[in-house]
Amino acid sequence: MSRHAVFGATYALILVAVTLAGIEAIASFHSPAWPARALRSTEPVNWLAADAGSFAGKPWMVEPFNSWGMRDRERSVAKPAGVGFRSVFIGDSFLEALPTSRSLPAAVEQRFAAVGRTDTETINLGVSGTGPPSYYYRLRDVALKLSPDALAVFFFSGNDFLREGEGYGDGLLPPLVSESPGRSLIGSVMPRTNWLAVNRFRQSEFLKNNRSIPREVETLQAIVRGPPDRRVPLLAQHLKRHYFPDLPEAQLVEILARGGNTFWDAFAARPRDEEFLMGWIAALMVRTDLKDNAFSSVRTREQAATFALDADIAATLSWLVAMDDLARARGVPLRLFLIPAASVDPAFAEFWKPWPRYYSWYLHCAARHERLVAALRGTAVSFVDLQPAFQGVRGTYRKADGHWSEHGLDIAAGQVFRELLRLDKAGGKSAAGL
Repeated sequence: MSRHAVFGATYALILVAVTLAGIEAIASFHSPAWPARALRSTEPVNWLAADAGSFAGKPWMVEPFNSWGMRDRERSVAKPAGVGFRSVFIGDSFLEALPTSRSLPAAVEQRFAAVGRTDTETINLGVSGTGPPSYYYRLRDVALKLSPDALAVFFFSGNDFLREGEGYGDGLLPPLVSESPGRSLIGSVMPRTNWLAVNRFRQSEFLKNNRSIPREVETLQAIVRGPPDRRVPLLAQHLKRHYFPDLPEAQLVEILARGGNTFWDAFAARPRDEEFLMGWIAALMVRTDLKDNAFSSVRTREQAATFALDADIAATLSWLVAMDDLARARGVPLRLFLIPAASVDPAFAEFWKPWPRYYSWYLHCAARHERLVAALRGTAVSFVDLQPAFQGVRGTYRKADGHWSEHGLDIAAGQVFRELLRLDKAGGKSAAGL
C-alpha cells in the first residue's frame, strides 16, 4: 500500500472518530445522565402530568418520577452505609403501576419496615412497555452496578412472551439503536446518541405500540363522565376519527355497546382503584373483534394450549436463563416472579364475556404461562409462580387494563416480601448458589 493510501485511510479514520465524538458530545446536552439514559428512553417525568386535571384526588398518579426516571424515591448508585439488605426490582408496568397508590417495590419496602427492618431498600427499575430483552440489559448494565444483595425479576404472562428467532443470542447483528443502549451497536460506544435517537424517533417499545393522540385521556374521561346515552356514540366517533376511519360507525357502536351499563360502571369515580378508559383498550376491543381466525376463536385454555409453541417458549426461556446465569456469575441471588394474566380473576373473566375474541388473548396467556412454568422446572432458575396466590380470587385485577388492583398489589407484595425475607435471612449474596 502506498504512503498516500495509508495517509488517506488514517486521515479518514481520524475524521470519523472526531465526528462521532462530536456527535456524542452534542448529544450529551440533550440526554439525561446515567443511569437514567440506560433505563428509559423518555424524559424522567410522569407521563400523565399533562392530564393532571383528569386525576384529581389521586396525587400518586401525577407525582414526578425520581432523577433516574423511575417511580421511586431518590436512590444512590452506591449502597448507603445504613442499608443492610438492598434488592433491585426489574420489570414492566406491574412495577411502575401508576393507577395503584404505591408501586410493588414500595409496598414490599413498607412490609419490611412494618417488621422493624428499616435498613432495607427495594429499588424500582420497572419501565412500562418493556420485556425480557430489556430486563436482561437493565439487569446487566444498571442493576448489578448498584451492589444488590438480591435481584427480583418480574415476568408478566400477558405480554412478555417472545417468538421463535427472538431468543437470547439469536440474530447475526444487534440492532443499530435500542432503548437498552448495551444491546445496540451505537449504544455500546455512543450511549447518549443512542438515547437521543430512540427518544426523538419514538423507537422505544412503549412509544411504538401506543398512538400519540393529543389530550386523549382527557377526551375519554369527558365521555365517561358525560351523559350515559351519549357515551357509546361519542366513543365510536372518537375511534372512527383516530383509529378506524374506514369502519362504519354503526359497526363500532354495536361492538362497544355489548357490555351495557356494566362496562361503563367499571369506570365510575372512586377514591381508590378507579379505572380509566384508555384509547388503546377501546381500539383493541374493536380490532380483536374484527379478527375471525382460529387464534381468536379459542374459548378454553385447552384449545389455547395448541398455540403455545415450543419454539416460542424456548426463545422466552433463553432470556430468563441468561439473566440467572449473569446473576450467578456475580454471586447475586436472583428470584424470578411469574405474574399470571388477569384471567385468574373471575370478576375479570365475567366482565369481558361480551367480547370473547378479546378475552381469547387471556386464554392464550394462561396456556403459555403453564408451559413456561413446566419449562422453568427443568432449569436452575429459582422462580416463584404467583398464579396459585391469585387463582380464583375476585377483584385482584383491574378490569380495563388487566393490571393489579390495590387488593392484587397487596397479595403480590406479601408473596414477594416473604421470598425476599427468606433470602435476607439466608445471607443475601451468600445464598446465590441455593
